[in-house]
Amino acid sequence: MSKAKVQTFEASMERLEQIVHLLEDGSVSLEEAMKLFQEGTALAASCGKLLDQAELEVLKLTRDSNGRIEEVPFAHEDAE
Repeated sequence: MSKAKVQTFEASMERLEQIVHLLEDGSVSLEEAMKLFQEGTALAASCGKLLDQAELEVLKLTRDSNGRIEEVPFAHEDAE
């Protein structure tokens, strides 16, 4: 049975930031740096997939009066 655990987007991003700081710091061995790099690339791919899924969900929820998907630009609440 796989021990891989599903993380939230936020948890994955937090771990990815930790990895970046460790790699930038340069205090880890080459072997550890390679492991961290592999973990980081897997996390980046996972986050990208989650963002793609979220975008598709937003498009599903954004339909015009005829029921067709209508692409509208995403605007932050503070943007006016």
